Amino acid sequence: MSSSPLPRPGAPSAGDGLAQAAAYRLRSTRRVLGLMSGMSMDGLDLALVRIEGRAPGLAVRLEASATRPYDEALRARIRAATGGGLPEAVRLGYDLAERWSADVLAFLAGLGVAREDVHALASHGQTLVHLPRGGPVREGGAGAATWQVGDGDVLAERTGLLTVSDFRPRDIAAGGEGAPLVPYADWCLWARAGEASAAVNLGSIANVTVVTEDPGRVLAFDVGPANALVDGFAREVPGPHGGIDRDGSLSAQGRVDAGLLAALEAHGAAFAAQPPPKSAGFQHFGPAVAARLAQRFPGVSGPDRVRTAVEYTARTLAGGLVRFVRPQHPGLSCVRLSGGGTRNPTLCQAITSALAAQGFEAQALEPAFSDAKEALAFALLADATLCGLPSSLPSATGARRAVPLGKLSLPA
Repeated sequence: MSSSPLPRPGAPSAGDGLAQAAAYRLRSTRRVLGLMSGMSMDGLDLALVRIEGRAPGLAVRLEASATRPYDEALRARIRAATGGGLPEAVRLGYDLAERWSADVLAFLAGLGVAREDVHALASHGQTLVHLPRGGPVREGGAGAATWQVGDGDVLAERTGLLTVSDFRPRDIAAGGEGAPLVPYADWCLWARAGEASAAVNLGSIANVTVVTEDPGRVLAFDVGPANALVDGFAREVPGPHGGIDRDGSLSAQGRVDAGLLAALEAHGAAFAAQPPPKSAGFQHFGPAVAARLAQRFPGVSGPDRVRTAVEYTARTLAGGLVRFVRPQHPGLSCVRLSGGGTRNPTLCQAITSALAAQGFEAQALEPAFSDAKEALAFALLADATLCGLPSSLPSATGARRAVPLGKLSLPA
């Protein structure tokens, strides 16, 4: 009968990971490295976050951030996996985790930060599928379902860091949509006594959070597309831009086409009218939608399609605020903009104008903070979970109750 080898003297054991998890919640100051790979599939965002105290009295400081771009070959693999075969999707999940682990170690080395000085790693993963509750993709009005790949165990093994990953399924298990989750971070960052403000994250999908001091009254929902349709139409335009309206270069060349705009509004009308809580995915506003509409309007130039998607995105956001936010918060005027969409000046200008026409004032966050916002948000979600606190907001996701989010992977 063979026996398992004993650990080498001084080598870590599995018990060390458990000890790290137990010790985490005793720390008054925690450093968490948050990772976010969004539906735009352009790269991995990293945010090293220092957190002090306990929610709602958190003190949060972004220490450093970076984006590690994906090359076109990896982007093509991710795009293929969203509609491809299961074996490739499974393999991609492990390969991404290996890639992200190397990115984490390179990021920390570049900062001169030792691994033992980082207390946890938080990884959202790469979304391949997100099906809202009762959405059009699932028959019979079934519950929500979601799938993010990028294995947390691989991250913990390669980086040696206590890792929290796969945040969305627990909220779905509690009856929610699994999205949006960023509103928890918005509440931690922006809640002020007696005040209400709106935070809008412009990722592939635009989600809005109306922050109040009471987390039970936070109103949050996916309002429509942000970059999803803009970049979906950009994919249809030949050139070196990589299928992205980078810095608004394509949309700045185009004009709004009235026919295509009307078709977009008709396509999105049902989702726009659906009351919160609600979440959206690529099946609502993704590349396949853009490709179908491009075929319907072959006479509209590529830049004009992209610019029309920008206009539709801006109108949809302003309309969602008027329809669902203003009745509950008639005095709200401040709208903070963050996320990758803020790097597109054409989109930001269109949104600012559409909001101003409805009496809202748009405020773009400082660029470095804005770019790191989603990675920072998942660092805060992981921090709450490791501190033994719920990190979901049922008022945002529709869950029956608040629950701790994410799966824990212990370092060896």
